[in-house]
Amino acid sequence: MVIIHEKIDIPAPYERLKAWAENFEEEFVKWSPYHLECELYDQSLSPGSRVRFYEIVMGIDYDVTGTITESEESADHFRYVFLSDQKFAVIIFEGRRTEEGCCFSHTEEFGMRTPIIGPILNFLVFKVIARKKANWNLVREDMILDNNLLADILVHGKYPKRIPIEQLKKGADE
Repeated sequence: MVIIHEKIDIPAPYERLKAWAENFEEEFVKWSPYHLECELYDQSLSPGSRVRFYEIVMGIDYDVTGTITESEESADHFRYVFLSDQKFAVIIFEGRRTEEGCCFSHTEEFGMRTPIIGPILNFLVFKVIARKKANWNLVREDMILDNNLLADILVHGKYPKRIPIEQLKKGADE
């Protein structure tokens, strides 16, 4: 089991972060030049809703479909938990109001938690079958970049410049 957690304090009103989250399908693609598609199949972030994320990072395609398993919202906090269809990835987005603005937390968990069989399957998947995609440093660097880009969006209204898909696909070869 691998858990990667990154958070960032953003000197912007929490209401901007919440509005960004409420418009997630559109905002996901604009959030990072590596994000290419996001589909909320049920047009909702409610538990049971189906979601698809697609991005290319360093030439590696991450096309993940799954279900929102938890959804919490209040005036000062939100939390959305996504479980991939293969049950090997959990993505958690969480926002919270702070005295200085807001805090955004992004957690990605990979692997099975089942005792005994989990470590064996995790080894097979992450060291043998999907070794290239299980580059934890690349995942962490992408999460840090996402957080910094989100801060630029919320503080300055500045979205990153798009990268042509052909350039994204050859990124690993450069």
